[in-house]
Amino acid sequence: MPKTKRDEPAELLRLALTDFDAQIAKLQEVRAQLTALLTGRSAVPAAVEAAATRKQRTLSAAARAKISAAAKARWAKVRKANAKAQKQKPKPTAKKAQPKTKPAKGRAAPAQARKPSSKKGEIW
Repeated sequence: MPKTKRDEPAELLRLALTDFDAQIAKLQEVRAQLTALLTGRSAVPAAVEAAATRKQRTLSAAARAKISAAAKARWAKVRKANAKAQKQKPKPTAKKAQPKTKPAKGRAAPAQARKPSSKKGEIW
């Protein structure tokens, strides 16, 4: 008896998987319809439904110009308020010049000549 492609195990498995995928898709459709009956919503998922009904919206040149003018007016108002706030700020006063002296180091000043003490019992 001649062998056909359908007799090969790999081909049989591939056909079985294709059939299972078709059955799964059909069961998912039935499940979506039953869920729709229970919840009162449409059987089509919301994301697919919204994408299908959404139309491309375009603005006319006049509408774009109107929106642009409104945005420019808003930004001009913001810039004007910022400029006004800058003018109202008091200018910082100049710091007084401090003399540039070197800080004292940890050494003591050189001692001057010692004076003899006037205590009793001391020779010096």
